[in-house]
Amino acid sequence: MLTSRTRRFGALAAGALLTTMAVTGCSAASDAATGSGSSSGSSGGTWAKSEGTIVFGATPDQAGSDSNWKPLEDYIAKETGYEVEYYPTADYTALIAAAAAGKVDMVTSGALQYVMANNKGATLEPVAAVLSSPDVKDPGYYSEAIVPSGSPITSLAGAKGHTVCFVDPNSTSGFLFGLYQLSKAGLNVTPSGTDANGNPTFSDFTAYFAGAHDKSEQAVASKQCDVGFAEDTIAEPGAAKGEVTVIGKEYVPGGPLSISTALPEDVKAKLTSALQGASVEAIKGSGVDVTDGFTSGYFGVEPENADYYKTIADLCTEIPAAKCTG
Repeated sequence: MLTSRTRRFGALAAGALLTTMAVTGCSAASDAATGSGSSSGSSGGTWAKSEGTIVFGATPDQAGSDSNWKPLEDYIAKETGYEVEYYPTADYTALIAAAAAGKVDMVTSGALQYVMANNKGATLEPVAAVLSSPDVKDPGYYSEAIVPSGSPITSLAGAKGHTVCFVDPNSTSGFLFGLYQLSKAGLNVTPSGTDANGNPTFSDFTAYFAGAHDKSEQAVASKQCDVGFAEDTIAEPGAAKGEVTVIGKEYVPGGPLSISTALPEDVKAKLTSALQGASVEAIKGSGVDVTDGFTSGYFGVEPENADYYKTIADLCTEIPAAKCTG
C-alpha cells in the first residue's frame, strides 16, 4: 500500500484517462446562492442569514440534532467572534439544495456532495478536509472492492455478468469510485437504463444498492452480491473476520469543510483560519465542551483547497452514471 496521499493521488490520476477539469470550472455561480442573505457594508460580501451569524450546514446525526457538531460550532464562534447557527437538513440532497440556495455559510459534507452542490449553483470553497483516522494526517480513505471469502472472483474483471453491490447513487466511495474501479477493469459503466426506483442499470453487471456501507459488506458476505464496494473502515474489519476478501482499492479524497465565497473577505479569512486550525487539541484547549459523540468521529483537519477534489470533478465528467448534478 502506498503510504503518502501524494503518491496515492498520483497513482489514481495516472491510472485514469480523464479530462482535466477544475472543480470551479464545472460549477456555475448562481445569483440565488447569494441573493437572499444580508450584505456587509465593510467588505461587500453576503451572509446567508444576517451579518455576524455563520450558518453551519451539515447532515444530522442519527438523533436528528446538531449535538455531534456542537463542539466545532462553539470553537468557530470563539475563534471568529461570530454567532454560529446550525442549519438542520434531513439528508445530503437537502444540504446540497441549501448550499445552492445560499442558505448556509459553511458546509461539512462528503467530497462528491461538495462537487454536486457547486454543480447546482453553490459557491463553496473547501478550506480543509476532515481527517479519517486519529492515527494519520491524511484526510483521505479508500473505496475497497470486496468479494465473499473463498470467491473464485479474484479481480474486478471477473465482475462482468455478476451482481455488484453499491452503497447509494450519491456515495463517493460506495458508488462513484466503485464505478471508476470497474471501468478501469474494462467493464462498461455507462447506464443502459434505470430500475423501478430510478437507479441506473448496466449491461455488464447487475447493480444492487444496499443503502449503507455496512449493508453492502453484509450483502457480499452473505453472497447476496458477488462483488461489492464499501469504505475501508467497513471492508477491512469484514476481511479481518474472514467474511470478505478485498480485491481492489482506490484512494478517495476526504470530506471537506467548505465556506461560501459570497461571504465578506475578512469573514472568509477568519473562518478559514479557524477551520484550518480546528484540531481536537485546539478545540479542547479553547475551553469548549467536547463530547464523546464528537471525538468518536472527528479527528482534526488538514488544510486543503479545490485542487484536492479535482479528481472527483473529473470522474463526474467521465462517468455518465455519476449523479454529479445533485
